[in-house]
Amino acid sequence: MKAGGDLRLKFTSTVPLKYGANAAAEFDDPDWPRFIRITDITSRGALREDTFRSLPPEIAAGYELEVGDILLARSGATVGKAFIYDASWGAACYAGYLIRSRTSARFCPKFIYWYLQSAPYWGEIQSNLIQATIQNFSAEKYANLRLPVFSLAIQERIASFLDEKTARIDALVAKKQALLEQLGEKRQATITRAVTKGLHPRAPMRDSGVDWLGTIPAHWGVRALRFAVENLNRMRVPIAAELRKGIERLYPYYGASGIIDYVDDYIFDFPTVLVAEDGANLLSRSTPLAFCASGKYWVNNHAHILRPTALSIWFCAAQLAMYPLDPHISGSAQPKLTKDNLMSLPIWIPPRVEQSAIENAVTADLAAIDPVIEKCETSVQLLTEFRDALITAAVTGQIAGLL
Repeated sequence: MKAGGDLRLKFTSTVPLKYGANAAAEFDDPDWPRFIRITDITSRGALREDTFRSLPPEIAAGYELEVGDILLARSGATVGKAFIYDASWGAACYAGYLIRSRTSARFCPKFIYWYLQSAPYWGEIQSNLIQATIQNFSAEKYANLRLPVFSLAIQERIASFLDEKTARIDALVAKKQALLEQLGEKRQATITRAVTKGLHPRAPMRDSGVDWLGTIPAHWGVRALRFAVENLNRMRVPIAAELRKGIERLYPYYGASGIIDYVDDYIFDFPTVLVAEDGANLLSRSTPLAFCASGKYWVNNHAHILRPTALSIWFCAAQLAMYPLDPHISGSAQPKLTKDNLMSLPIWIPPRVEQSAIENAVTADLAAIDPVIEKCETSVQLLTEFRDALITAAVTGQIAGLL
């Protein structure tokens, strides 16, 4: 059972919680201590292999990590993330946006780590963040967070239990995520093959003149996008305030990075294809890896609005979703896919009846793939929720067999 009440995190550490080294991550000498930043650590506490940086020993001095050390993220979207140093990381030190707690011998470091993954812990984090104007969690705030008190033996028992159970869950989730990746690749290949090669494998082919596209059916045309769509950017006419009143939040809003709000000056009520000015997709992953807006919706001035003429909505959206847009983006300080660059893209135009046949065939193929993807995603979500609930139950003393 609990030894009684709870305890502040600072009393589990042998030294005051300490910020990391404010040093530039500009070295990659493998003989020096690895410089651990929040971006180097995966959500499951492993180190990424492709982000190695190191610090000279004289700069790393005082920031070295030891077995049992816990790292806490203090700023930005990662606030609250907690990790435990693993000896497999080798000699390592840590960066300034991390805070170190050095666990004393009276406590089990792994128990504390698991508590820092629990619902009560995250509740405290969110409660403190609500009071702040920016997402920042100081060492003092972390030091005053409370943990439940158990004997060392019970802490170790809970930690061992969670190590074993979460490892099994994580292995199962990894298998399902691998399957999801394979299904996603199959889904993309199904769309790409049909949209770029057609449905008849023996059809005569010709060079498209587009490097990344290769060959296409010989009877398909290739023209600049401006000859296949109407650009409606000019139709973004502000609506009078008195007409907007009371309707702003009735319809979705599309900006440069997707559905982001419900208020803007421009409204449309017919199907279009939207492409973000920064080249990052407004092309969602749903229909069929492309975005077709329909119904009433708002569009801001950071999205190109296209109404296909020589292409169906579906075929245009599917084609643009797979298009490599990066080479057509200009500007470095503020990259932008200009209207001229977008409308100059060479695209391929099958006969209308063939576009419909391709859409129908792809839709039928995806009808067999998408339910499997959905089922697998649901399974991953349920396993993740079970994992989180198991951690919370164990560290708060709700599993009787562990006490």
